Amino acid sequence: MKAKHMMLVLAASSAAVFAPAASAADVMEPVDKYFFSLGLYHASNDVDLRWEPTTGTVPGTSIDVERDLGIDLDGTEGFFEAGASFGHGGRHLHQFEMFRYGYDASGSMLLDGDYQIGDDVFVEGADFEGDMEIKLLGASYTWFFHNNEHSAFGVGLGAIRYQVSAAFAAAASVNGEVEAVSAAVSESNWVPQIHAEYIRSLSRQWRVGVDASYVKKSGGDFSGKAIDLGAKVDYFPWENFGFSLRYNYNDIDLDFSKSRFTGGIDVKTHGPQLIATLRF
Repeated sequence: MKAKHMMLVLAASSAAVFAPAASAADVMEPVDKYFFSLGLYHASNDVDLRWEPTTGTVPGTSIDVERDLGIDLDGTEGFFEAGASFGHGGRHLHQFEMFRYGYDASGSMLLDGDYQIGDDVFVEGADFEGDMEIKLLGASYTWFFHNNEHSAFGVGLGAIRYQVSAAFAAAASVNGEVEAVSAAVSESNWVPQIHAEYIRSLSRQWRVGVDASYVKKSGGDFSGKAIDLGAKVDYFPWENFGFSLRYNYNDIDLDFSKSRFTGGIDVKTHGPQLIATLRF
């Protein structure tokens, strides 16, 4: 995790806990009735995968996509988020929220080792080319059972859909002949999560928040665990339009056991998000 970014956002969020309470007339609502956000996500992505052969007893190679295959998944991508809330007595107690982002990358290199990927062996010295794409779509419901003029805290349920696609190809000269191998995989799954969120309004222009989600799933055609953490600072120079700086950390570790694919994938995504928000 980029420590300097996380420390700045967490420091601002932590300071809010000890900030003196302003009057109700001097702060914005902790929870917006509606909001729509667009932004940029500068993500550092780490992907480890293992793809087992369909026959035989030789296990698939555990591969660090960037280190072993030369595919750099770090970069800046677009980010979308929207939400709506409702309640009674002027308090927004129930919030529905969704987000979407994704990233893709390609790379090429001469392999420095042998890798068993599916039913094929990608041999040392082969001329390798690879592409990988990861898309994430999330949705959550939060019940803000604590909600007043200055702060809100709630718990709820959510889910993240991960779609991972990869295509690999390599060619090597063996005994004077060129041998080519290729492999491709595409997997997608919804992963349910429990969710908690805390928001505190500091003034009419400033607001901070932290959120966390977690799940552990056993059994079925896939199993694993996922965690999502975030800390955010909002600044609204205008009543209905403003900006946010958020640091996000997401980690999902899944094992698959299906007729067409057996293996596992671990995806870690973390980095700062700069967001523009329209709120009502």
